[in-house]
Amino acid sequence: MFQDSNLTFIFGTAVAIASIILLISSYLSKYGKGTNELNKLINHFIISTFLFACLIVVLYFTLPSTPVLKSFDFPKDVAEIKTEKQILHLFQQYNKAIVRTTEVVHWFLFSFVWWFLANLILIVWRFKKYAKITFDK
Repeated sequence: MFQDSNLTFIFGTAVAIASIILLISSYLSKYGKGTNELNKLINHFIISTFLFACLIVVLYFTLPSTPVLKSFDFPKDVAEIKTEKQILHLFQQYNKAIVRTTEVVHWFLFSFVWWFLANLILIVWRFKKYAKITFDK
């Protein structure tokens, strides 16, 4: 769907929208009535996981189509290659697919590590706060 478009622009826009949604939900959760710290933590985890899944879907749509990497319709023998132009075209298609796949893997790893560490820190911080309130009574 977005194979030929700028990955930074598309994914950056998706990250900005997800960040705004997460900030609004965090603000509403912070000032929500009748919820304890554990419920806030679970709600935040659900929302952040859903937004992370949406970002992964955006990354999936930016992957190149798989027929580009297959050898279908490409020469299977050296005798079938008649000009250097054919070789150049073949290498350019492979190069575009490999570069885009590498970019998507890079952004996926960055997003996953960021999501995992942010949620881990939040879980530990809120659990510590919840445990302090519970055990100090």
